[in-house]
Amino acid sequence: MLTIKKLVAVILVAVFTVGFAGVGYALTSPQVGQNHGVITGMLVSDHGLKLSGEYGLTPKLALMGTMGDPISMLGVKYELDGNFALVGGVTESSPFIGINGSHQFNSDITGIYEFDLSARRSDLSLMYELGLKINLDAKVDLRAGILGFIEDDHHHFHTLEVGVGYKF
Repeated sequence: MLTIKKLVAVILVAVFTVGFAGVGYALTSPQVGQNHGVITGMLVSDHGLKLSGEYGLTPKLALMGTMGDPISMLGVKYELDGNFALVGGVTESSPFIGINGSHQFNSDITGIYEFDLSARRSDLSLMYELGLKINLDAKVDLRAGILGFIEDDHHHFHTLEVGVGYKF
């Protein structure tokens, strides 16, 4: 029988597969929980709403995806330890690989970062996200940070994002 958690994961994978067009983030932390996940809704300045999700397939491996402006993605995350993970996947029909990490400042505030390399539009791109996650309770948190990328042609893109995360 299909549980609610598995149903949500299947729906998220279907939505991400149909809707991805670039690379995207949602200030995700490197921790993976088998049969657990996170759904995040973010408002991205000048771009609108971005929806992201992650679901732990094993204790160390999670499926993750993001859709919405300015960029979207579909990939996997492999947790090396509670504060560091490797990520990889597809963006704009190009592969990406990167790192995801966190630093806990206290029991309720965590700093989160992600840096990815991709060959978007035949250029090498460094995509990054830096921000904070503030726990409101055991399942709900607030997230805020900056998202951007730097490409070979020295094009820089930076934007602010703020949102809510729900753990299930």
